[in-house]
Amino acid sequence: MNIDLYTVRDLFAGHYFLFAFLASLGTIQITTANSGIRGLWLTPHAGVTRLLGVALILTGAVIFFTQPLWVEGPWAVGSVEADSTTRQWGTAAWHELAGARNVNDIHGGLDGIKQAIWFSLATLTAFATSAIGGAISLKILAVSVGGASEEEYLSSYEDDGLEGLKRRSFLSNLPISYGNFRTDIPQVWNSIMEVADDWSVFKLFSGRAGK
Repeated sequence: MNIDLYTVRDLFAGHYFLFAFLASLGTIQITTANSGIRGLWLTPHAGVTRLLGVALILTGAVIFFTQPLWVEGPWAVGSVEADSTTRQWGTAAWHELAGARNVNDIHGGLDGIKQAIWFSLATLTAFATSAIGGAISLKILAVSVGGASEEEYLSSYEDDGLEGLKRRSFLSNLPISYGNFRTDIPQVWNSIMEVADDWSVFKLFSGRAGK
């Protein structure tokens, strides 16, 4: 393939990132809408948020798999069925769409490690987007409830973690969750150490394991 490999890799990376971002964002919206975690909703209403999530996933898939039709890349008409080394630059045809992205990683395609990196970045970006959108949607919802004070609208400040996100934005919930984590972690750690000690090698050999 007489095409710069880095050009192909950058093209694939951009397309894959967008696909993973939209799919991750849609998945977050569906799952948080089903569980009532308002702190990550992009809209103030569960039904709309759920539908938005479905739309994001479908949009990501459609864009990713049809991009070769209008975006030039190593999938020119007539070269898709050929080996990666003989691909030509251009747009694909409908009948070649299924194999358009089947480019070997040594010829510019994304290998498993790069896919994992880009997927992780896309997922983190989707979560950050949900956190920002959740803060905005909570403000909108707080205004729409009318007459209720912020303290009445938000859940008890003792709530943390996912339970706290049901009535609080991610940034508002984070300090509370971190504070409770610091309070609880010594007890949790001690419990883990006690269990580990009960099943230590010495107790296993002495027959006192788990006692």
